[in-house]
Amino acid sequence: MTEFGVFFFAALGDPAARTYRMMVDVAKRADALGLAFVSTPERHFHRFGGAFPNPAATCAALATVTSRIQLRAGSVVTPLHAPLRVVEDFALVDCLSGGRVGISVGSGWNVNDFVLAPDEFAGRRDRMLRDIDLIRQVWRDGTWTGANPAGAPVTLDVYPRPVQPELPIWVTASRSEETFREAGRLGANVLTHLENQDIDALKDKIAAYRKEFAANNPAGGRGTVTVMMHTYLAPTVEQAREVAVPWLRRYLLTAIDLESRAVKGGGSMSGGRTGRDFLADERARERLAEVGVNRYLAGTSLIGSVDDAVAVVDAVRAVDVDEIACLVDFVDDAERVVAGIDRIAELAARTA
Repeated sequence: MTEFGVFFFAALGDPAARTYRMMVDVAKRADALGLAFVSTPERHFHRFGGAFPNPAATCAALATVTSRIQLRAGSVVTPLHAPLRVVEDFALVDCLSGGRVGISVGSGWNVNDFVLAPDEFAGRRDRMLRDIDLIRQVWRDGTWTGANPAGAPVTLDVYPRPVQPELPIWVTASRSEETFREAGRLGANVLTHLENQDIDALKDKIAAYRKEFAANNPAGGRGTVTVMMHTYLAPTVEQAREVAVPWLRRYLLTAIDLESRAVKGGGSMSGGRTGRDFLADERARERLAEVGVNRYLAGTSLIGSVDDAVAVVDAVRAVDVDEIACLVDFVDDAERVVAGIDRIAELAARTA
């Protein structure tokens, strides 16, 4: 059975208060309809996702207005933070929610984000892998042992103590099959997307993940693969596209601007892709956004009718995906987005 949840990643920036009101209304509706999870990201310093600098804060807010849905961070960029603070923040959310928190962790890619932790950029991937072990250990044991600034060895009790004995952890992965393999070795789940990979490519990465998971986790299980998909469902395909496509084009242009600024800052694009000079040209950006729109409408999104979306869900499930995270807030129309949650629940029932 494929589970469905809601994913936030708004590209609004300035009118953030409106984004938060929509987030709360969508989460409450998803909770009432029995969807599996709601996820908020960590982003910084740009309109693309910049309304969400702290997923612990947004999860804490949603804990107070929901009763059963899992509250996830997607993702926590752990090299930007002290791992102990990650444990403290999400243990607090776990207590507020009665044991409903989970996190996905990422290494980060945007060089400009690392003004928050300049020394961590070069070794960010190895740092993320170390952080997973430490976060798990402290969450489980409630203690941390190390040296304080005076050089004295200390063992600290870490509070608050969470409700869940183990923290559900996903690793955010996209282009690199090795990241999928690492997640399997660690016994973690995987959060991925279809931005820069097609469903066939994802199939091979998931197979590699399952193989590593089985080989490295004697307790059994197979892990959970969650794929994020842009989602807007309406009574007909034409109605869905009429609303969603202009918003999707605007959304992609905002994402392209973020990538361009990262390249200008001396870094690379997301997924480790090397910089492209043409991103500075407005017409080139518009063409690239149009290519992205057409790609999403060709089977890598849930933009259409419920009937149309069933076939896409079947294709995703056929490559061994366990969950679909429906990114809904690229459409900046709260009334339409909230109404669309009912259609996601209908799709979940149709494909159960």
